[in-house]
This record gives sequence, C-alpha cells and structure tokens, in this order.
Amino acid sequence: MFSITGKALSDAFKAAAQAALPKSPLPVFTHIRVVSRADTGGIRLIGTTGYITVSAAADADVDEDVDLCLPADKLNAICSLGAASITFSVEKGKVVARAGRTRMSVPTLPGDIFPMPKLEGEPEASFDSPDLTDKIGTVSFAVAAQGRIDKPILRNLWLEYDGQSAHLVGCDGLMLATNIVPITPPEFGAGVPAFGIAIPDASAAILCNIGADHFEVYKGHLLASQSGIQIICTLAPGRYIDWKRLLPNPNQFVTFSRDDLTKVCPLHRTFDSVGGIIRIEQDGNFCSLAISGDSQSVEADLELKQLSEESHLDASFVGAQLMRLLGQVKTDDVSLSWAQPKDGPPLSYLLQDGSWRGLLQPMRM
Repeated sequence: MFSITGKALSDAFKAAAQAALPKSPLPVFTHIRVVSRADTGGIRLIGTTGYITVSAAADADVDEDVDLCLPADKLNAICSLGAASITFSVEKGKVVARAGRTRMSVPTLPGDIFPMPKLEGEPEASFDSPDLTDKIGTVSFAVAAQGRIDKPILRNLWLEYDGQSAHLVGCDGLMLATNIVPITPPEFGAGVPAFGIAIPDASAAILCNIGADHFEVYKGHLLASQSGIQIICTLAPGRYIDWKRLLPNPNQFVTFSRDDLTKVCPLHRTFDSVGGIIRIEQDGNFCSLAISGDSQSVEADLELKQLSEESHLDASFVGAQLMRLLGQVKTDDVSLSWAQPKDGPPLSYLLQDGSWRGLLQPMRM
C-alpha cells in the first residue's frame, strides 16, 4: 500500500490522534482513518470525536489506493518504535506494518464508515490570523466547567468580530477573560464581515494544541488550517452573553508588585483549603491580605506601588480565580481597577496587560 518515514507518520498521527477518543461505544471513534490515492506522494490521517475532526497530511510513497481505519492505540505503538521507515501492506487479507525487523498485523475497519463533517455552502467569513490559536490559552481558563447547566453557552469559547477588532472571550459567570486578536482578509482589498461563534471548550483546546493560521466560518462549523493540517469544529448553538457590558469604566485603582501578590496569594491552598478566600483591605498606602481557615490564618501587609486619590479597596476573592487571572499578567506591577458606585461596593474588578483583560467579581460576604 504505502511506505512512510517514521517521523512523517508520527507527526501526522500526533495531530490527528488529538481528535480520536480513547474509548467509545462506536469503535470508529477510536480509530484513525488513512486515505490516499496511488502515486499522489502522500497520505492523510484523520481523527474525529464526532464534534471536531483533525486531518493531517504526510509525505509517503503510495502504490495503491488506500482508505481504511486503523486503531489509534495500535498506530501509536507503531509510531513509538522510532523506526526510520515503516511499510504498510496487505498480506492474506490483513494489514501488516513492517518497521525494520518488526512485523505487526493490525485490525482495520472500512474507511467509508468513518463519519466526516459536511460544510454547508460558502463560508460566511474567511480570514487569516497567525496569533489566534496562540491566544486561546489566555482566556480559555475562564470558560465555565462542563457541569454548569444554567447557562450552557458559557461552556464555550466565544470568538467575535465586530468589524474592527476580533475578541476571544471566556466567562464562567464570576470570572471573565478577553483578548484582542488581529485578523486580516485572505485577499488584499477584501473585507471580513462581522460574526460571533461559540467554540466548545474541548475543541478550543485542540485548536490551541495544534495551531492554525487560516480560518473559515461556515453555518454550524469552523474550519481552521495551516500547512498540511485541517481542523473542522462543530459550533455550539445559542446566543452569548453581552460580555462588553460587563467591563467597567474604572475610576479607582491600586497597583501591587506582582512578586508580592504571587508569593502571598497561593497560600490560600494551604491555609483555607475549603473556600480558598483571599480578603484584601486597603489602609492608605498598604493593603492587608488575609487568608483564614478553621484554626489557621495568614496576614500580610503589602505596600502599594501606586493608587488613585480616593481609592479604598475592600473585597474578598476566590483565591483560585484570582491566581488564574494573575497568571496572565506578565508585567512587574499589577493594577486592580474598578468603577466605584455611589452606593454599595463595586460589582467587579479589572486586571489588564496589553490587549488582555481579566474581570473578577468579589465574594458577597
């Protein structure tokens, strides 16, 4: 059937296997489809979960048409041999893989039973964005967990283009993270229409791991690609929250040393393992950070680097959420800013680093 270098097979398998399931009542979802035409000089490996499909091309010497499904775990074992070259052939009705002096017979399924996504019509939007998949991780941590059922749309990563800027957004109801992503039309002089799509968090994670630089939005699907790799995601239905209205117009702020915060805040895991609450109270040019459990506590006074004239920070935060947001701020100083209402406490607090913004609601004590 075909011969291929071990590296080419391994590279293509690593991409396609991210969409293969380790277990499934439908065996085809635990397999990798291998497709090629004779004398084309390459094969394509395809994996799918039913919701996201990853297809990866690899150079190979192909002497006859190929369309079959190989178990992902068996293909992984073949790749792990580290052989310089691997030859796949059919012997007595079975597929045999030869790597050096090692011979392995592999069970197969017909290629035509493998489910492939169908893209409807022409793309509604097409654009290039080399940075998009790199920035997914800066907001995806804020996506709601799968157990959340009151607002299922929050279990997705939101990608929105308003005609001027593209935004990646993750939100779980208490925490929000957003980042601006530059996009360009694939052809000079063309435009990109406004759109908003919800990408399931599992699909977003695979996009982040594999990477892509060209994107096409179809009805119900997102196609992402880069050299030799194509990813098709099924999009989640529903309307996302009006996230822009949640961002405050700050009129107060305090600025900490990032080192000070990252030394004290992680102590919530040890000294308040149940709630993990961090209370921050400002007193002039200092802020007191307090973490307390049943019979143990931590108190630390941190000197502020800067502060607004009328600021008075007095709020409690979930430590794990605060640490996730702090992890995205790479500057030496970290500012917490907020809009101070005339009556009552602020509704949320804002952190920012360049185009990235993180929003955190305080605990209502």
